[in-house]
Amino acid sequence: MIGEAISYYRIMDAGGKRQGKAGMRKAVIKIGLLLLCECLAACGSSSATNLTATWHFTFKSSANGYTYAGTASLTQSSAPVTSQGAGGLERMVSGTMSFTNNPCASTAAISGTISGSNVILTATESGQPVSLTGNVNSAFTAMSGDYTAPGGGCTAGDFGSWAASRS
Repeated sequence: MIGEAISYYRIMDAGGKRQGKAGMRKAVIKIGLLLLCECLAACGSSSATNLTATWHFTFKSSANGYTYAGTASLTQSSAPVTSQGAGGLERMVSGTMSFTNNPCASTAAISGTISGSNVILTATESGQPVSLTGNVNSAFTAMSGDYTAPGGGCTAGDFGSWAASRS
């Protein structure tokens, strides 16, 4: 198709007259710019999605059957980082979560990474780390996964599933 367009522009101009090399160059430049614009539009569409937002979390404990809730304000960095976490082009995530019914803590600092749809976060509750691993959907409006807490202290080896929705 591109070859046909170039041949058409080389043979005929708008007035039906034969074109030379200058006309061909103009046609190639126009087609090149069109392809560049399409590529930039496709690349730019996914870069606007990130985790920076307020998120409503729900934690369902498999250890004790309780359900805990919290609201987190997350910020995702714009620059990629190099680390061994989620793999690929990782971005740092940080924030703070406020719990409504967690017996171990009322707030937790959050840190972690996102790479593609893979999310790895750590919520530090009263000095105890709780590891969250999971995935975010393609629209970046919901994420879910599993969590684990170390034995000892208030978290006492808790584990289960988590889900979050973007406000």
